[in-house]
This record gives sequence, C-alpha cells and structure tokens, in this order.
Amino acid sequence: MPRSAGPYGRVIISAGDVARFARMHLDGGTAPDGTRVLSADAVAAMQRREVDSPDKWTVSADGWGLGWTLYDWDGVPGYGHDGSAVAQHSYLRVVPHAGVAVVLLTNGGGAGHLYADLFRELLEELAGVRMPDAFGLAAHPPVVDMTPLVGTYKREGVVTTVTQDDDGRAHIRYEFVDGMKDFSPPLEMDLVPVSETVFAASGGPAFSEDHIPVVFSTLTDGTPCVYIGMRATPKTA
Repeated sequence: MPRSAGPYGRVIISAGDVARFARMHLDGGTAPDGTRVLSADAVAAMQRREVDSPDKWTVSADGWGLGWTLYDWDGVPGYGHDGSAVAQHSYLRVVPHAGVAVVLLTNGGGAGHLYADLFRELLEELAGVRMPDAFGLAAHPPVVDMTPLVGTYKREGVVTTVTQDDDGRAHIRYEFVDGMKDFSPPLEMDLVPVSETVFAASGGPAFSEDHIPVVFSTLTDGTPCVYIGMRATPKTA
C-alpha cells in the first residue's frame, strides 16, 4: 500500500484493540485508568451528523460524523466504521445506550455474509437493535436511461469506467492505478438497476458480497460522482 495509506489502511491491530478503542469513546474519551485521550467535545463532535450518506447499504449508514459512520436503527442511534483492503475486511458497531460494541476482523471469504449474520444476531440480543435488510437485486428492476451515467470516474488510486452495450446492458470496470495498481487485476461487473441512481453489481471475492451497491450522486459542487465501497469517485470524462 502507498505510504499515504498509513492513517487508514496500514494499522496492525487486534479485534480486542478495536474494542478497547470503542470503549474509550463510550467512556467519553478516557482510558480505563482515567487518562483523557480525547476531549468530551471531540467525542461528541464525532457522533454529530455532518452529512447524509448517499450510499446507505455498503456500511448500512444513514450519515457521517467526523470520522464515524452514524446509524439510526428504528430510532436507536449508533456509530461505527468499516474498512477493506482487497479481501481483508473489518467491521465495528457501537450502541451507546446499551454500552455495546461489536467487532469483526477477517481476511477470509464470505466476510459480508458473516458480518450480516453475526451482527444482526448479536446487536438484537445485546442491544435490542434490528439491522436493515441486506442489499440485493430488485424484484422488478426498473428501466433506466444510462446515458448521463456513462463515463470515466477517477479518484486517487482508482479509475471506474461505466459503459453500456448495444443491447442496453450496463457494465462497470473498477481498476486500481498509480500507487495502487498492483492491488488486484481490474474488476469487471455487470450493473442491474435497483432505482434510477442505485445499481447492483456482481460483487465477487474482492468485495465479499454477492451484489454490491453502486450509487450515482453529485458532490456539493455539482460534480457527478459514483459511490462504490462507500467511497465517492468524481466523474472526469
């Protein structure tokens, strides 16, 4: 991974370490021995919604705070964060009112299914939380004009290309470039519409899901973008 990935993707940590990190936030920013790690104001700011989430499926989040993904489980608030780096996946959910934190770190196959089954059971049993249903294909896929969505989208390390064949079928190519070009071969996926802006792509091992959401939206400056794996990629061509 490139050196710039250090703060977000090169941390070597155990599930227990993640749980202790979550406990520090549950305790208002203090360590078990009383040492203050974060100010109470910083802890509160991280849990305050700054923006809604256009992609409500990848990490099932309703919005973002300063770092945390934020959840509203039928009126029960929570926060957490997920991460992935080509077949390595991590999940954290925290339910403050119940004092519950659930952590899963995995480098095996089927992580998405394991997360859904495990967290759905544990969060309901320990915190009375009902997680939303998993993302999947629409029972009756709508017909969508792909013309405004076709094109090239680029962010640091990734180029995403959306095309449409003569039969109207949409296709996406997800390719690592520059400092990330050796992460994996390009990922080729078909797109099936769920709504006018949300599509289901065949996920495969790299994404640990049968189908992953591909969400088209716009940035605050009006630039079209696509969300894959909860990351926004602006349209460049």
